[in-house]
Amino acid sequence: MKTFRLLLFFFLLIVTDLRSQSKKLLEKQKIEIQNEIKVIEQKLSNSSKKKGVIISNAEDLNYKIRLQQNLISNINNQLNLILNEIDDNEIQLSNLKNKELSLKEEFAKMLLIGYKKKSKLNKLMFIFSSSSFQQAYKRIQYFKQYANFQSKTLLKIKITSSEIENVIIALDSQKTNKQLLINENENIKKELSIQYSDFNELIAEVNKDQKKYKNEIKQKQKLSMEIDKKIEKLIREALANSKRNEGGFKLSEEAQLISKNFNANKGRLPSPVIRGNVVLGFGKQPHPIVKTATIQSNGVRIRTSSDVEARTIFDGEVYSIIVSKNNSRIVLIQHGNFFTVYKNLSQSYVSKGDKLKTKEVIGKIATDPLNGQTILSFSIFYNGVPQNPRTWIYKL
Repeated sequence: MKTFRLLLFFFLLIVTDLRSQSKKLLEKQKIEIQNEIKVIEQKLSNSSKKKGVIISNAEDLNYKIRLQQNLISNINNQLNLILNEIDDNEIQLSNLKNKELSLKEEFAKMLLIGYKKKSKLNKLMFIFSSSSFQQAYKRIQYFKQYANFQSKTLLKIKITSSEIENVIIALDSQKTNKQLLINENENIKKELSIQYSDFNELIAEVNKDQKKYKNEIKQKQKLSMEIDKKIEKLIREALANSKRNEGGFKLSEEAQLISKNFNANKGRLPSPVIRGNVVLGFGKQPHPIVKTATIQSNGVRIRTSSDVEARTIFDGEVYSIIVSKNNSRIVLIQHGNFFTVYKNLSQSYVSKGDKLKTKEVIGKIATDPLNGQTILSFSIFYNGVPQNPRTWIYKL
C-alpha cells in the first residue's frame, strides 16, 4: 500500500510538472502570436488602400485571420489545461474534506472515551491503584501515548484544514482564469467576424480588376519558375556528378549516412524558421487571393517576422548560393541525395562548401519594402524530385 502511494505521488508530480511545462509553452506561444498580430495591425493601419497594395493588404488580413484562429486554438488548449486542473483540485478537495471529517469523528470519539474514563475514575487514583510499580508505569505511559495521539490527530485536522483552504484558493484562481480566457476567446471571435467582413470587401475590390491582378501574378510566377528551373538544373548536375557508370549514387560514407538519417527523420525534421505560418502550400493551386490565377509551387512559402532568420533543417553541406535578379540570395544545401532550398534571403551567412549542423542559421530573410512581408520560400528535393515539405517537417 505504501509503495502504491509513493508511485501515485510521483505520478501526480510528473503530471503536474508536464502540465506546468505545457502551460508555460502555451503562454509563450500566445505572447508570440499576439505580438505578430500587433505587427500586422500596425502595417495595415499604415498601408494606404491604393490598388497597388490591395492584394498585399488582403494577404495581410488573411494572415491576421489565421493568426487569430491560432490564438483561439491556443486559448482553447489553455482552457483544457485549466479544466483538468480544476477537476483534479475538486477531487483533491473532496478527498481532503472526507479526511477532515474522518479525523474529526475520530477525535470526537477519543474525547468521549476520555470523558467517560474521567467520570468513572480519577486519573491519579487509577495510577495509584496499580498493584505494582511496573503496572503504574505502564498506566502512566498509556496516558502519555493517549495524550500524544490526541495531539497528533488535532495537528492532522489543522494541516488538512489548511490544505483545504489552499485548494479552495487555487480553485478560485483557476476558475477566474478560466472565465478570463473564455471572455478573451469571445472577444477574438467578435473581432474575427469584423475581419472576415473587411477581407471580403478587399476581395470584392480585387474582383473588379481580375485581369490586371492575374497578369501581375503570372509575371511573378514566371520569374519564380525561372529560378526554380535554375535550381533544378543545379540539383540534376550534382546528382549526375555522383552517378556511377551503371546508375545509382556514388556518395561518400558520411553523405550516405546523412541521407539515410534525413530519410529516417521524415515528419520529425525541424522548421526552417523558429516561428511562422505557411501562406502558400505545395503543388499546383489557385492563388489565395486572386482565385482565377494559378500558382505552381515546388515548396512552401512561410510568412514570418523580420527578426526571424532562416536555419538549416538537417546536417548538410552548402552546395551552391544563387543571387537572383532582385539581388536576393538562394541557398542550396545537400544532405546526401536530398537537397533543401532556402529562397528570398537578403543576406547569407554561409559559403559554398560549408558543413552545417541542424538548426544552424544560414541567412536573413528578405522583407519586401513595398508590402512589408517577410516570406521564406522553402523546398525539399529527393533525387531531383520536389517533395511536399509538410510531410517532412514536424507540425509545419
